[in-house]
Amino acid sequence: MLRLTSSTLARSFRANLKYPSLVSYNKLPWEVINHETTQLHLHLAPNYEQLLSLAAVTSVPHLTVPSHLHVPEAEQLRVLPGMLYLIGGEAGRHAPPGFTSYVVADPSALQYYGRLHHTIAPIQRVEMCTSADLRLLCLALHFEGVLANTTETSSLQQASSASQDGAFSLFYYFRPNRPANELTRPFEKFYQHRPSLASFAGLGSEKASGWSPVLQVPKRAGAKAALTPAEPYRPPQNYLMGLAERLAVRPGSAFGRRSLMWGTWF
Repeated sequence: MLRLTSSTLARSFRANLKYPSLVSYNKLPWEVINHETTQLHLHLAPNYEQLLSLAAVTSVPHLTVPSHLHVPEAEQLRVLPGMLYLIGGEAGRHAPPGFTSYVVADPSALQYYGRLHHTIAPIQRVEMCTSADLRLLCLALHFEGVLANTTETSSLQQASSASQDGAFSLFYYFRPNRPANELTRPFEKFYQHRPSLASFAGLGSEKASGWSPVLQVPKRAGAKAALTPAEPYRPPQNYLMGLAERLAVRPGSAFGRRSLMWGTWF
């Protein structure tokens, strides 16, 4: 009777790389964004602009907080992903508790914050904060002040007035290796989800009553283009199963498939 030793048993349960037994269809490598590449900043920078432009004109509920949120370590992975907030003053210049911060100095990653830097608020530095178990990330943007016009009751004015120099920080928590739609889903509530009828306002005016469509002038080919002869017809040459000379086939043989006979595929 054969007995499986410990080494044989461990070898049988070894992960087979050629024939994997588990395929994660929800974590395809071409649909997942790596936070160390520029794709993360490409998707998040336009949403940061929308968030701060909205916070400059109105008071966004639960956006400005006095200090970092103290969440128990057992509940961080359930509570923090998708959460973002503004912190003004000295409290926002430090990383969240339990996170290690690294400065993002790649110019190809910082290029997506150019319009945000020149129109809304100048960016002092961008930091990537990682948790101790590397299962939670936080992207921190530290601003030096506000360039856009803000109202007195806006969230951006409340965050920038916490310090003398007007510095504030924006923190956004997310999980690593997630698709782009999951990273941008928390920002959807900061957009105006109603249609605008401004394009139909001019249809009832007097100018619209006398409107008539104007056709574009057709772009005709020049005289030299007509002298160029047409490209001669070349029949398609497809060797689906290889050359007949190399395979040494005989006319009429189907190679195990009735649809690929001599007169059909060659």
